[in-house]
Amino acid sequence: MYCTKSRWYTQVAQAKLFTDKEDTDFQRKSVLVAMKKSFLSTQEKKDGHFVKYVLKEYKKHGRFDLPWRKQRNAYRILVSEIMLQQTQVSRVLPKFSLWMKTYPTLSSLSSASLRDVLLFWKGLGYQRRAKSLLEISHTVKVIPRTFSELMILPGVGTYTASAVCAFAYNTFEHPLLETNIRTALIEYFHKHKTVIDDAVLYEDLFRLEKHPLTKKTGACVWYYALMDYGAQLKANKISHNKKSKGHAKQSSYKGSFRELRAKVLFAITSNEALPKDSRVHDVLRKLEEEGYIKKKGKNYTLR
Repeated sequence: MYCTKSRWYTQVAQAKLFTDKEDTDFQRKSVLVAMKKSFLSTQEKKDGHFVKYVLKEYKKHGRFDLPWRKQRNAYRILVSEIMLQQTQVSRVLPKFSLWMKTYPTLSSLSSASLRDVLLFWKGLGYQRRAKSLLEISHTVKVIPRTFSELMILPGVGTYTASAVCAFAYNTFEHPLLETNIRTALIEYFHKHKTVIDDAVLYEDLFRLEKHPLTKKTGACVWYYALMDYGAQLKANKISHNKKSKGHAKQSSYKGSFRELRAKVLFAITSNEALPKDSRVHDVLRKLEEEGYIKKKGKNYTLR
């Protein structure tokens, strides 16, 4: 009899413990769910405030007069974005306008020679961009509409493909991340952090793209607004590039291999004497490998 009662009390105690554990687990899960909802609610409010503020600033300070924004098509956007790679807007403006007068369409560009575009490109630097544009005109008759197709084109990377999708076709195919946008995101969402990985910023952009106001605004206006807000912050001496793992500080151009490369290529393009420098042989070999030049006897000419 005693054993039976003892076993019964043990079973009751175990059942109570099990019930208590279930209650504790349920309470813990409820707290976690509530915390998650609270965090999401706070994040949504923060995102909403940011989107509204960026769009408001864009209405007041947007760079609406930029020629590739006033008259938009895929070709003009592609040319502007390739010209703007690592080059300031002020340097691009006169070249872009002249380029559009000289090569108004992809078809007209395809008739140009490598020498034509390289001579035209003088002053912008990174001549491979001119070569890439020419190669694109020989590759396609129409600028592709999708991110994956754009990525196949010569000289087109993640940002440029994303920019064409957003600015030419107004589609959220892939988030745009560049120096101004980095500054805008870090200033608002990660100001007090010391190091930020681009993966975190891409998460911000994916999340912001899903916001109802961003969707309503469209990719073109949203990313122009975000970019201009970042440029505005930089104009006010606010920059967080050093915090970003994705930011690489450009080395000095003066006396660099890049500068010598430009001088050598321009000399060959203009039929002038090569600069005297011990590195010229390495530059010539590199240019030959990249398909810019070919050796003809003792001299070099454009391909």
